[in-house]
Amino acid sequence: MLLQFWTLVDSCGIAVHNEVTYQALNRFKPENELYRTYKQTALDSPGYSQAGSFFPDWGYNCLGYNQQSEDAHWPTFIKTAVNYVREVYPKSEFHNNPHVKGLISFILSTMSHGMADVKWHSLGGLSDYFIVALANSDFHGNFEEAHMAADTGGEFTLRHSSRLSYLNETWKVPTRDLVEIYKRLYIDSSVKIPSEKHIQYCMTAAYAAAQINAEFGQWMFGVYGARSPFLVEELYDYYRGGIHDMSKSVSECYSQMIDGFEHGIAYGQPDVLCASYFNTLRDQSSTPQPRCLHNSIKQLKDNNKIETEYDPATGVLTLTTAMKNSDRQKESQYGTPIIVTQSMYQAMLQAPFVRLFPSRCTSLEDLVTLTIPSWPSGVGHQTVLGDFGATGQLDTAISAPYHDKAGTVFIVNNTVQRSLSGTQQDLTKLTETVLAGKEGTFGWAMVTVDFNQDGVDDLAVACPTENGGQVFIYFGQQGIGLSEEPSVQIELPFQGTVLAAIDIDQDGHLDLVIGCPLCPSNDYLQSGIVYFFKSRRDYASVLVQPDIIIENPNMDPASYDHFGETILLVKDMLIISAPGYSQGRKQRVGKIYAFDRANQLKWTMVGVREFQQFGRAMVTDSRDILAISSPSEETTIGFQRYWQAGTVRIYDLDKLLSSNQAVDMEYGLIKTLKGRTNAGHLGQSLSIVNQELWVGEPMAEKGNR
Repeated sequence: MLLQFWTLVDSCGIAVHNEVTYQALNRFKPENELYRTYKQTALDSPGYSQAGSFFPDWGYNCLGYNQQSEDAHWPTFIKTAVNYVREVYPKSEFHNNPHVKGLISFILSTMSHGMADVKWHSLGGLSDYFIVALANSDFHGNFEEAHMAADTGGEFTLRHSSRLSYLNETWKVPTRDLVEIYKRLYIDSSVKIPSEKHIQYCMTAAYAAAQINAEFGQWMFGVYGARSPFLVEELYDYYRGGIHDMSKSVSECYSQMIDGFEHGIAYGQPDVLCASYFNTLRDQSSTPQPRCLHNSIKQLKDNNKIETEYDPATGVLTLTTAMKNSDRQKESQYGTPIIVTQSMYQAMLQAPFVRLFPSRCTSLEDLVTLTIPSWPSGVGHQTVLGDFGATGQLDTAISAPYHDKAGTVFIVNNTVQRSLSGTQQDLTKLTETVLAGKEGTFGWAMVTVDFNQDGVDDLAVACPTENGGQVFIYFGQQGIGLSEEPSVQIELPFQGTVLAAIDIDQDGHLDLVIGCPLCPSNDYLQSGIVYFFKSRRDYASVLVQPDIIIENPNMDPASYDHFGETILLVKDMLIISAPGYSQGRKQRVGKIYAFDRANQLKWTMVGVREFQQFGRAMVTDSRDILAISSPSEETTIGFQRYWQAGTVRIYDLDKLLSSNQAVDMEYGLIKTLKGRTNAGHLGQSLSIVNQELWVGEPMAEKGNR
């Protein structure tokens, strides 16, 4: 049975596309009452929406409908569908007739699938998007292997990390309308128009696969997850074609789609919809075709109790399955989906793992939880402290890079912090100062630094975008706090995703350091660069030229090193990690570089195991120890192996600082902490607070820690 399931869902991406649609609808912020009405129409029709999220893949390797399925991905089909609704159904029924409401929802979801696929597969002239980056990171550049891992493994990874409790038990497929849309699409073509029966057959097979995925998908996670740390870590957060990025693009397209339903939508040459990369003029030979073999439908239907009902009045096929009572009870307990994302990885203060070194745990039961009543928002992706009003008390800056259209940073002042009580508070109601992004993922990284040297803490906020980014500096003001508009804007040619504050020139003032692990260096993709902007009393409102640049010392043309992922200044030694560094055929072993203050390389330390990612996180107490993590390292405890369990190594700082050559991973090693959970990623985040080492394990089996 499971073999048939793998064959059926291989490369279909049913759950991934539904997740993109679901997030996109939640992200969509209607500008007027009309847009709100359309959003509610889509939300009212989950059975249509979820069937539509899969629909463009309906005919791949099913009854010879590859071409018809391919065409359903692109703007010309979507525009034809929009214009068909306007032609056939009165506008008065758009939001009142359940069938028409469902059809509109179905078409919006079809658009979601097509637009997401372009980014997922790096089509439409896009480069370095999800599957390409996956291939270069974990599969030696083999696109076909990466394609299978992404499309099939993505389903299982998603099922493992999210309960997807919003998924509907029923699909509704407007088969009669779809045939009519195809008739209009192929009016001047010899391409075969699919029949209702054939669409029903293929969609029933897909629905059966979705049900098996829901029941067994999470158990298949280890098969694909173990082969690809990138898939496990970046499925949601990768800035080009991760789920958050795809859903953002889809949500931005809803306005144009709504205008099309209201006023009609014009065709073009090429046919473009919402973004230049989403166009019908394409090289179809480069479009990967899913291998969805629709066979043994009778057995699938029998085993899963698939029920089909066709309404001859509307031409709608309803697909449903009877859920066991025990399954319903489990689902009702889940509530809001729990998503394990990079946002969780970045949280600095997570459950204490070990004091240096007596073991004890601190209870978190009495602490207040700050939340945002909208999802997804990524609240808590970064949290930093600063005395932004020079009051002698620390305020807290909390970022939510997916909140609203482009991310938000909430400032909770010390007075509010002292008054908090209860277990859960709405963060949006606690903050007087709110910093709002205008594009990208505002708040992806933050750091406190007195950039204008006036004695008051300032806040630097990174805002990476798909094709570049900025860092905004908000000056603190005595007795007032942070300004709501940035005082300094740093323009970057690429994405600055890491911020640090280091006194690089020894003048007694911390300087701003921007790590750009995704930056190309000498045309090598994602090689990594580190920029330094010195703090100063006289400053320009816009900065484009850094004071110091350190490029990745490795000049391997296949490099996805991610140099600049973590940056520390320890005494007189600048330590920069490159966790994506590969050595020979061993991918992403990781490497640490140590420079003196003249930026001369003093020593290096290299990982030894594939996918170790040595140096993904580092932290020091600046006196005795340096902790370095390898969060995707395989561990062995006794006879048991744990893939991507993670390891944290603690080193004697003085011994490392005295070195002047390449050293191995055992040099100066004091203690090793090993993860004991498959894909637990022990060490994804590290922090030292009050001489306690805190270690994040975001995908631990008993909830992220």
